[in-house]
Amino acid sequence: MNAAREWREWLALSLQEQTAEPQGGLGWHSLLPVKARPLYCRRDLERLPELAYLVRSPARRWLARTAWHAGRVGLTWPRSEVRMAREQADLLQQILPADSGASPVLIQFGSPGPFQKVVVLSLSTSGRAWVSKIAFRPGADELLAGEASWLARLGQVAELKASVPELARAGCLSSGRRFLTMPAATVLPSPARLGPLHRAFLTHLCRTSRRDWVWEEAPLRGRLHDRFLRLSRALASPLLAGTPEAWRWIDSELRGQVITTCIGHGDFAPWNINQDARGITVFDWEYAQDSATPLHDFFHFHSIQRILVRRSRLRPQALMALLQDGRTHLQTVLATGDVSADQVARMFGLYLLDTLSMYVESSGGVDARDRVVADCVHCLGTLRLLRRPLTERATGVGAASARWPLPNGANGDATVSTGPR
Repeated sequence: MNAAREWREWLALSLQEQTAEPQGGLGWHSLLPVKARPLYCRRDLERLPELAYLVRSPARRWLARTAWHAGRVGLTWPRSEVRMAREQADLLQQILPADSGASPVLIQFGSPGPFQKVVVLSLSTSGRAWVSKIAFRPGADELLAGEASWLARLGQVAELKASVPELARAGCLSSGRRFLTMPAATVLPSPARLGPLHRAFLTHLCRTSRRDWVWEEAPLRGRLHDRFLRLSRALASPLLAGTPEAWRWIDSELRGQVITTCIGHGDFAPWNINQDARGITVFDWEYAQDSATPLHDFFHFHSIQRILVRRSRLRPQALMALLQDGRTHLQTVLATGDVSADQVARMFGLYLLDTLSMYVESSGGVDARDRVVADCVHCLGTLRLLRRPLTERATGVGAASARWPLPNGANGDATVSTGPR
């Protein structure tokens, strides 16, 4: 097979759509033959590799182990036996350090979409594990290039080095697809509760990258401004009612003010963190940003679990408790007691707007089934209600309004249309 052929073509032929069995090469066994995140294991292994390196869900690991043991006695999923041609196996070997002595043993496809990736677990004869991420779709190339850059950069920061995966190898396959490889960290998952180790990491991350900006000059403001311009048509959807007004309101309130920003991981969640006796390891830096608020990762850790795991809405009382906890956290991070409730509320609003707009842009439009987007819109509405003047709350004025209040003269630089174009 021509090595210049795109990664997604030969891998799909090898593991998904093969019609003629190639001679030689590697045999693979499907452990999770599902459309979303299928998993394949080398057929010639005597022992099942540690699945927790790639599969976070205990239920999926149980199903994969069951398929493995069933396969050992000849019971397999229909059409689950596939082979990878020798040329393809050689191409896959490019992702590993030359002196690693390792070879791939598990392959998992990422979630379908324009940024789809493949994750590969490789093991050496001594048992050392390596995890590689490879762009399966061209859209993932930029994400992996960015993540490799972040790992190299953060690996030079003494306070963060122990908590960030080592970048062992990165580059492009001869097919043109980007990849990066890291020594595998512990498989022990992070607790779901934001503990002292998480807080210490976020504190170090902020203090080693802190910048103070006048709002109009902040890269954070520029990123959101440009994104909301690009999404002006999508934001006219009734599903995003109140979102353009929320952005204009927060943008107007911050005019002329100094705002603190720092590096933000972008997807700081328990499933992207491992923890052992030595500390935590934070991986998946694909969505990291140089300019985020010091509370972005704090809010994400709490919010994304509530949305995707507990599937519950954020009620006003719970929001008030979250904002108070955020205020305490921010005072510790910035080493100051001069943190107002308004500052924290605006940072939560910026987190919601950043997350919502990123999800809409990544999916190419507004999807009514997207729980993250729907929850961000709901939280913006709850935040609006909490921030209404006390007199309005007492009398019920504006209770039915879906629009955010805008200061006088605040509409001179609107970034999006509030109606259909």
